Amino acid sequence: MLFDQPGIPEETVVAVRKSAKTGRLPQSVLLTGGEDKLRLLCGKELAAAVLCDSPVEGCPCGKCKSCKKVKAGSHPDLVAVMPAEGRKTVSKEIISEQVVEKLYVAPNESENKVFLFPDAQDLSPIIQNALLKSLEEPPPFVMFVFLCNRRESMLETVISRCTEFSLGDLQAESKKKEAMLALQTAADLARALCGGTEFDLMLAAAPMQKNRSLMKKTAECFALIVRDAMAANSDAAFLSQHEREALLLNSRCSVTALLKMKDAMEEIRSYADNNANENLLLSKFTSSLFNAMQAEEQRT
Repeated sequence: MLFDQPGIPEETVVAVRKSAKTGRLPQSVLLTGGEDKLRLLCGKELAAAVLCDSPVEGCPCGKCKSCKKVKAGSHPDLVAVMPAEGRKTVSKEIISEQVVEKLYVAPNESENKVFLFPDAQDLSPIIQNALLKSLEEPPPFVMFVFLCNRRESMLETVISRCTEFSLGDLQAESKKKEAMLALQTAADLARALCGGTEFDLMLAAAPMQKNRSLMKKTAECFALIVRDAMAANSDAAFLSQHEREALLLNSRCSVTALLKMKDAMEEIRSYADNNANENLLLSKFTSSLFNAMQAEEQRT
């Protein structure tokens, strides 16, 4: 049966099986949450459901030639869209060659064709935008399956064109870990800013590379440290969980510099919400803090 692995939410199981039984699986599916292996397994099950030679009530039989090829990853009508060898991300050339140019090419062996994106969370906004037209007007024999561990890494324009199925709230644990990492990264940034070089600041910011969500959370945490630094001379309680770093900023920075840092963090959060380029966002994150500190040192 489709999606019979433990931990998958019941509403997801019911919805997927009902769609498969009636032959109405969505043409564009977004699977979110769950472990990496679970997402890939479920993605292949969806592919098998539409490529199977002898489906049983809409479910893959698991025994036919097509099902065995899907399981082995060798079915000619199952296209796994992956980065080129030696690359970490999918390029526009890959999208053009493997998806756009082959979108209307008839299937080889089955009646349908599936484009599977195993690591959709790594697709850049440029690549996601390049897929929009294909998602809007796919031929009737095409199915898109996006596997994503971080829903927030996907553009809303892509999400709105897909039917989303959650494979479990693994994200709750993931978000907890990300929140802890954001707290630590914010503290590391504060220390590097006060006692290091621009290179030290870049090293402290390294965990945020290609992670817009972590950048946003770190900006929120750093803004709290700045808030505590500004309130350090009053009787206000510390809110950031990093009193030491707040006092350090208080001793090194004027209120004007702290306000600049606070405003910079608000900008970062806004840009992150609007899907700004992650590399440019990280550069702006570090340069804004460094420039504020440089201006402070020149002033003194």
